[in-house]
Amino acid sequence: MPNLITLREGGSHASLTARTIDYPATSPSHASMLTGVCMEDHGVIYNKFFMYMGYAKGPDVFELAHNAGMRTVMIVSKDKLRQMAEPETTDVFEIAYGEPAIQRAVLPQLETDFQLMFIHFAGADNRGHKYDWMSGEYFKVLREGDAVLGEIINTLKANGKFDSTLFIITSDHGGHDGNHIGTIIEDYRITWITYGPGVLPQEIELQIYTFDTGPTAAYALGLPMQEEWDGIPVYKIFGEPQLEIHEKYPCKT
Repeated sequence: MPNLITLREGGSHASLTARTIDYPATSPSHASMLTGVCMEDHGVIYNKFFMYMGYAKGPDVFELAHNAGMRTVMIVSKDKLRQMAEPETTDVFEIAYGEPAIQRAVLPQLETDFQLMFIHFAGADNRGHKYDWMSGEYFKVLREGDAVLGEIINTLKANGKFDSTLFIITSDHGGHDGNHIGTIIEDYRITWITYGPGVLPQEIELQIYTFDTGPTAAYALGLPMQEEWDGIPVYKIFGEPQLEIHEKYPCKT
């Protein structure tokens, strides 16, 4: 994945210290990622598309950005991620199945005046369940996703936006064999890479959780911090003092 590696080496990344929540599943983990709170607080305790259950609770980063007048875009590969943010907080919401479809949906949006964009790739999860994590088919779709990342980078450069764009590249969970049911540490480890203006090249050894991602994005956008958040902005990526740290996992287990 040369494009991902280039961003990782030029930015801040956590190799072994980033974790998802105690229930390493797609919907609960993504809800924590975007709302900055534990599963018990955002209420997405299921991993199915149950629209009658409503949307993830809490001041998610899309709500904050929308309230600040920012243009927001969400392009996902699973329809259940609609529940991660209320429709009125996303100016664009599109479901794109497969890496080629993601590219077709994303590239035109990069030419708009967006301030917050969430792009979801489901290929690795789908191939992991079907062929096993770390299988040849799994790595193949990772390469396909990396090629799309390369086109995203090229489009941002062509539109003069690359140098002013902050990338946060992360995952909702890990996996092993054909599942991620939480029986071994590989199910909980997640990617966490940041690259962009003000980000220092470094390896982050702090304990990072997925619910730190939304607060970090909000901080970078100048949005107000929320008392309800269990997550903490990772100030260290900008070379700033990390006055708050996670001394223990803040969610109920």
